[in-house]
Amino acid sequence: MCEAKVYVRDGDGEARQVMEDVMLVQPEPEQDAYLLVNLLGEQKLVQGRIERIDFLKHTIHLSQPGSNAS
Repeated sequence: MCEAKVYVRDGDGEARQVMEDVMLVQPEPEQDAYLLVNLLGEQKLVQGRIERIDFLKHTIHLSQPGSNAS
């Protein structure tokens, strides 16, 4: 299976998992956010920008405005 876990880095630089088993990451440019949809069809809108995607570890890292992302 190729589902991913999505993490968001907050203003303090801490990364927290916001969703697992993510199958779709859809940009929502009007809201400066991404719509996440998991295997069960649950949806979550997460603001931020993509920091990195690690296909080997099945992780997607987002950073929120004001975070200490590089």
